[in-house]
Amino acid sequence: MPARPRGRWRPRRLLLLGLLAALLVDQAVQWTVLRDGWLFGDRIAPFDPPLFNEAQVEARERLAALARGEAGPPRSVVLDGELGWAPRPDTAVGPYRYDACGARVGTAGPLARERQPGVRRIVAVGCSFTHGDEVPGDATWCSRLDEARPDVEVANLGVGGYGADQALLRLRRDGLSLRPDEVWFGWLPAASLRVTELYRPALRHLDTAVGFKPRFVLDGDTLRLVPCPARDPATALALLSDQQAFLSAVGEADFWVRRCPSAYAPFLGHASHVSALARLLLTRFESGGRRAADWLARPDGEPRRVLLAVVSALRDESEAAGARFRLLVLPDQDGLAEAARPDGPSWSGCLDELRARGVDVLDLAPALLAAGALRDGTLWQAGGHYGPVLHAAVAEALAEALDGP
Repeated sequence: MPARPRGRWRPRRLLLLGLLAALLVDQAVQWTVLRDGWLFGDRIAPFDPPLFNEAQVEARERLAALARGEAGPPRSVVLDGELGWAPRPDTAVGPYRYDACGARVGTAGPLARERQPGVRRIVAVGCSFTHGDEVPGDATWCSRLDEARPDVEVANLGVGGYGADQALLRLRRDGLSLRPDEVWFGWLPAASLRVTELYRPALRHLDTAVGFKPRFVLDGDTLRLVPCPARDPATALALLSDQQAFLSAVGEADFWVRRCPSAYAPFLGHASHVSALARLLLTRFESGGRRAADWLARPDGEPRRVLLAVVSALRDESEAAGARFRLLVLPDQDGLAEAARPDGPSWSGCLDELRARGVDVLDLAPALLAAGALRDGTLWQAGGHYGPVLHAAVAEALAEALDGP
């Protein structure tokens, strides 16, 4: 029998040896460099536990202290089993002071319990751009408007990090009982995807908090509430310490966890976890697709549909209580750059649809642009919020709108 040519086997052997070497390197990286789930300070999938940076690890330790009954440092915003987190009434920590209603206190002082004759009461709900993060209470646009118009009083119920869903729930619980004449929802377009999350870091891995929150899902065209899965510090700690418990409570309802379940499966609970390369690819895949602008431009996407349904509910429930509803568009720096484009911002279609539904929209982008918000970076706070000049510009534009139809 003729001997096989030795040369034809050499490339195959080299290929096999190369594959074997790659496998050995992959496994060496898997069980040394990636063994603890971190790479150069970044979290690598699977996210078991679902903590993405050192600040979140420290936040879990603070939860553990609270669960043990330790008081910890004073905080003005605390865990709230219904809303996720909320200001503690009658507290003051640093520049943040809240009255008995949990409204942020500005120049005019705490909100009067009794309605004053001839004074229009406005309840403002929203996120940090309504609350006025990074500026004193008397510098917020709510306070500036209150000060400029003696015929107006503003209850600032904005809370940093809130989505439109939490704004709706806070209006129901804390706002409508104030018997407002008007309800204003401050909408930060860049924060629109918050209506999709049940666990805050699942959407934004860079967050320093580990907050759980409620959200709404759509059953047909009807909003259904998914309650906050963490009603107290002990429950929150348990969800961050037991991956199966976390998935049972969050996995189906949180849009981002549901979108990539293998990244949140318990370690070695999915085939992709056995390889360092596969874990790196899984990490990269899971982190994509988070631009609010992309989702706002998709009429049939879940994020936009839920957002518009929540805004419509804000309008409907305000009007049912006898209050006029207005949507205030409060863009951040990137959003203003979008608004200045000739073709307009990515959320133009959302505003058109809301106007078609009868929602009263006040777009503050023109006022911010006129104030130089894109020309002068010093008008912004270090964390990206409006500085006092921009708050004043918003307040001035709103004061003019109050005299309109």
